[in-house]
Amino acid sequence: METRDPKRRRATYNSWWHFTTDILIDVASKHVTSAATYATLRSVCRSWRTELPATVPAPHRLPPQLPFLLLGRRRRDLAASAFSLATKRTFALRHLADAPQSICVGSCYGWLLLLDPSLNLILRNPFTGDTIRLPPLPMSAICCHKDKLPPNQHWLVHRAILSSDPSADRDFLVVLFTTTSVFRCFTWQNGDNFWTVREYPPFLLEDIMFYEDRRCIAIGFDGGCMIFDFATANGGDGFFTKVPNLPVLGSLFLVESAGNVWLVMVSTTTSGEDEVEIYRLDLSGLPDEVTAVSESGDLGSRILFLERGNSMSVASTHFPGFEGDTIYFTKMKWPISTSWHDNSTVTVWKCQNKNGIAHPCSVEFECGVYSLWPKFWWLPPNLHEKLGE
Repeated sequence: METRDPKRRRATYNSWWHFTTDILIDVASKHVTSAATYATLRSVCRSWRTELPATVPAPHRLPPQLPFLLLGRRRRDLAASAFSLATKRTFALRHLADAPQSICVGSCYGWLLLLDPSLNLILRNPFTGDTIRLPPLPMSAICCHKDKLPPNQHWLVHRAILSSDPSADRDFLVVLFTTTSVFRCFTWQNGDNFWTVREYPPFLLEDIMFYEDRRCIAIGFDGGCMIFDFATANGGDGFFTKVPNLPVLGSLFLVESAGNVWLVMVSTTTSGEDEVEIYRLDLSGLPDEVTAVSESGDLGSRILFLERGNSMSVASTHFPGFEGDTIYFTKMKWPISTSWHDNSTVTVWKCQNKNGIAHPCSVEFECGVYSLWPKFWWLPPNLHEKLGE
């Protein structure tokens, strides 16, 4: 019970600061099962943040976690916030407080690719604060003339993906596709001093994902399909393979789940409902064709989370209360005003694959965005140490 005596209340608060290190770490590592709770504990005070390591100490590891939804930063906040589907609450990501003007252009394996107004790019783990600084972007290769650069960093990067988890693989690869009219992609491997520029034929890319070693599959707005092989040196012969178009409708998402590549299409029916169709992509016919096989109702008890360049899946068996064969995606509601400083609202929608009709599963909540075209990212908490630490 909270005391009404200010002196006793102050003494009670002070007693938390003097919690012994061993007890604090023991409680946090053995009894905390949520990454959000662990991050909140570290933000209680400076001494707790010092005593609790950013990564959960071995042999105590958190159980598998649902991804959070990165919402951005509101004007009145220093740090960006994230939304938890499990608790229906938002919490602050303190390790993003030092980058208030940066925007997120990609999210993979719990790492964010952040681009600042000076067009400097970093990789940041928002749960541990680990940071990897990338070389300057080759602006002369991105645009032929400086005056053709986008007006700010919101429009520069179209898609940004990672080949593997930087916490577990020293040889991870970063791939960027820009929004400019030049059909080039830019790759950087850990340890390189510069970006590698690779050209490809005209292709309006909607979504892209790694599916095998250094190979990516991309889907276009019109159903066009292309394979990128980044293991090919310097973008030589075999770097890209164009295959016949797939029949598509609506918004397109690619997602890897239990070794399969899925194409998910979200469209609006004449009655105004959101309908979801899912196809397993059969890649055995490459390089001649990719076949879309309709799958009705069976995702192997997996849960899919959809965002372009950022989709992922988890096993429902790890999360009591969350049904398998379920798909989650977001929908945005823009303010009436077109001011950049008006907060938009976002709702998470849920679809059971057996009926294909989506319904909102969370209340609308504000998201701090400083762009006319805001973007959201699923963020699986990565509390593992970087290699070499």
